[in-house]
Amino acid sequence: MSAAADPRRAEMPRQGDKPTVPVKDHVNGLDSSEQGNSKPGLTRRFKNQFKSSFPEAAQDIKIIGGMTALKSKVKSELQDSTLYPEVDKVSEVRRGLDLCSEEKSFLEKRTARTRDSFARYIGVDPASVHPDDVPTLSFGGSGGGFRAMIACLAYCDHMQRMGLWDCLTYVAGVSGSCWSLAAAYTFGKANFASVIEHCKTRLSPWHPLSGDAVRTLLSSPGGAHVTLGPLIRKSKNGLQTVAMDLYAVFTTGWIFFQHDPADDPGGSTKKEVADYQRSWQRYSSAREHTDTGAHPLPIMTAIRHERPWRDWHDKEAPFRQADHEKGDHARAAVAWFQWFEMTPYEIGCDEIQAWVPTWGFGRPYKEGKSVTQLPEQSLALLLGLCTSAPAGPLTSYLATISRNLPSNFLGNWIHSMAHAVTKIWGKQGTEEFENHHPLHACNEHNFMYQYTHVDAGSRRPPGIENSPRIHLIDSGMDNNCPTYVLLHPKRGADVIINMDASSDVQKDTFPERVNQIGGRRGLQFQRRHKDAKPGGDPKDPDRFKGMYAQVFDGTTSERPATVTDSYGRTVPTPPAEVYPHGCTMIYMPLLPNERAVADFDPSTAKFSGSYNLVWTPEQVDTLVKVCHANFEEGEATIKAALYEAWQRKTAARIAREG
Repeated sequence: MSAAADPRRAEMPRQGDKPTVPVKDHVNGLDSSEQGNSKPGLTRRFKNQFKSSFPEAAQDIKIIGGMTALKSKVKSELQDSTLYPEVDKVSEVRRGLDLCSEEKSFLEKRTARTRDSFARYIGVDPASVHPDDVPTLSFGGSGGGFRAMIACLAYCDHMQRMGLWDCLTYVAGVSGSCWSLAAAYTFGKANFASVIEHCKTRLSPWHPLSGDAVRTLLSSPGGAHVTLGPLIRKSKNGLQTVAMDLYAVFTTGWIFFQHDPADDPGGSTKKEVADYQRSWQRYSSAREHTDTGAHPLPIMTAIRHERPWRDWHDKEAPFRQADHEKGDHARAAVAWFQWFEMTPYEIGCDEIQAWVPTWGFGRPYKEGKSVTQLPEQSLALLLGLCTSAPAGPLTSYLATISRNLPSNFLGNWIHSMAHAVTKIWGKQGTEEFENHHPLHACNEHNFMYQYTHVDAGSRRPPGIENSPRIHLIDSGMDNNCPTYVLLHPKRGADVIINMDASSDVQKDTFPERVNQIGGRRGLQFQRRHKDAKPGGDPKDPDRFKGMYAQVFDGTTSERPATVTDSYGRTVPTPPAEVYPHGCTMIYMPLLPNERAVADFDPSTAKFSGSYNLVWTPEQVDTLVKVCHANFEEGEATIKAALYEAWQRKTAARIAREG
């Protein structure tokens, strides 16, 4: 029974009730009595009786007692350079389309590693491959909730097993795939198989926002600090926190929460806890795997809704409504989504040609420099920008969280959020995030705010420099594959492999979607084998033969006047930097595979829905098995496309040399 449905909750202490006996504080190592929180009148005998009758309430009291001093502790850490060395540095906005120096250094080291791996993978003698002829190969993972996260992990795991991973230069994600990259490049230590095993123990039996999951996180050693600390830091930074921030820290906190090996027979006695590694909450820590060129550079994505002719509606929000299908959004005839990218090195947007160090994102800026030197923003909050809130009884979950927090801490405004969300959903409580975001996007300081110096008496032109806040949302709102960032003109992609775990992969929407982005970049993509169609018999093991890896040839072309956006509307083509040469796209949709798992369709099976965040170990295994089989089905196509790209680059080099 969930906490929200438990009738005992009516008899539990209301939020704000203080513990009356000493309770160990996991954050500060103090008893509640030492913090001045003991309350006369509750005897030890009654406490024991109470704990026996209502064990969940006792745990809630522990949580509240443990968080009493958390706010002051987090505040005291804000300028501690021993914990956060970056607070001693001023962050500056970098302008231009060129790659940052750290990414250039990465490319030099990665290129030196990929030649031999590429030759082995396509089956040729490494001596016959000129270093300049090795194609730049990238992989992109789509959105689609935990289905996309698990699928991205499985495809990357297969690439690591078969040697293709060592040929990649970049790996990017949209929405759910961003969870995959964040996990793999932090606690996964760049080993996707280990992250898959972690998912089997972590993704069930509780939803990340359930009462049980919330209690488990907040009552674990360090759990309150690592989960709620980022929210406290954000509020101290002058930013209003919203429901999506809560979703971010609790969902990421649950995904990252480590299994206790002491629970297993023969396991070690070392207990892994919520903040076992502080570095796991810092995206820049992924440099451990990229500075040497040992692994591809990970890119997470989010988008911003640009309306160039208007200033903001108010101090915090550019639109009156959060829903991107209504109100100002729908009336914005000349507006588009700008793609922002996040690497361990920088966060920025090639359209506005502005970037800040990853450790400097989230600070307030003026005229291109940070005015307050704050710690690097939590990876959990970054993931909140990249991932949308899947369905589920979100109002109940928020209400559960509010019950578990004291009123003098965060409970009051969380309770208000829960009430507001309930009002949005209405009496029926329909809670599906389809192609819109009915919740307000997270608030972040805009690093381009007042970037240009303006003399006294002059008026700043409308646009992003007038926005004190920047709102980034799930890039699946614009396109469910990260093609845009992989086609950055300076990255020189020759082949892009897109794994698509969208729910509509059998509706053949990818040609339209890839050309929505391709048109912006000055590329036209054509499917090479246009006659590939699925068979009609769902029991036929060859029903999707030839469709697990589909080749799209991209050639340079004039940018079209209009494109079809993600809502099916014909709109003026948004601005973007043109890609300078052709590119091969290999499209790998997450299709059923009757040979691997009979009678299982990842797009329609109830447990693999985009909005389900509870997966059993058997369900994880089922999807992973299908993904591995699908990749094997398409691997010959991939090798042939890589061979072709190598031959093209070889011919071009020879022609240049005359």
